[in-house]
Amino acid sequence: MSFTAIILLACLAAPASGQMYRWVDEKGNVNFTDDQSSIPPSARKNSQTLDYNVPGAPSKKDDEPTGNGEQSGKKTSPPQLDMVMTAPLIPRGMSYTVETEINGGEKVNMLIDTGASFTIISAETAAKIGLPPLETMPKMPVSTAGGASWIYLVELEKVKVGGAEAQYVEAGISTKLGDGIGGLLGMSFLGEFIHQIDGPGGKLIMKPARGGQMFGGHDKGWWTTKYTHYAESVRRFRSFGDKLAVGVTAGEDPEMKKVAGFKQQDMKKIEDYYMGLFSNLERRASAAGVPRDWRVYP
Repeated sequence: MSFTAIILLACLAAPASGQMYRWVDEKGNVNFTDDQSSIPPSARKNSQTLDYNVPGAPSKKDDEPTGNGEQSGKKTSPPQLDMVMTAPLIPRGMSYTVETEINGGEKVNMLIDTGASFTIISAETAAKIGLPPLETMPKMPVSTAGGASWIYLVELEKVKVGGAEAQYVEAGISTKLGDGIGGLLGMSFLGEFIHQIDGPGGKLIMKPARGGQMFGGHDKGWWTTKYTHYAESVRRFRSFGDKLAVGVTAGEDPEMKKVAGFKQQDMKKIEDYYMGLFSNLERRASAAGVPRDWRVYP
């Protein structure tokens, strides 16, 4: 099965919850913090409390290492851009699978699918890695080669293929993958690398895609891309929710076709979810000392 037209929505995974505070400074700049005492007294009256609950999103203390050399306020060395990482290909029909390690433990064979925006794992894989029950997760409709289907949204803490590893990978859970397939390895993982499928050589070849000044193991492009995606998603689903609240139809706004069948509370749930991912990213960025001009806000 090939997920060739996954609608832009999101990801999810084991409960992390807390509060963030949104405040505007005297210059009109929007700021976020999880420490209310850091808000200037003059701005506290009009600050906004943001509660969130992100099922499955990994949560770490700011001063804990993250496993890739990240530590509070410390830069990390750029990757060696000439480094080549490989993984053996396992033929499956006209495609290939590759052994993939999920969240530092479970290993499953995943079908390589460069047409899929998200990495997809099976319901069986989700159960093995200890994710919450599917009925507790947000879900979204997708278009697949086999027709319309649903995926449950999840964020995977770590995905490793051969020597290549990506953290905080957006993913989905499907109940309709074929037997013996632990998931689909999509662009939310593969896009982290320059990659090549070497069929004759029987290997997936991956090279670091970025370099330069690094914070928390990532460069400016990685941080800015993550921030932009989460911030735009918060704004996007907030807008959908606002339009549903006042009864805007697809006839009045063609964009509303993308959320046909959804209710306002569904959009609020997705907005809150992305806000949680954004808040977690902001905490990691603050711990790693990421420059403010690398960050994008909702």
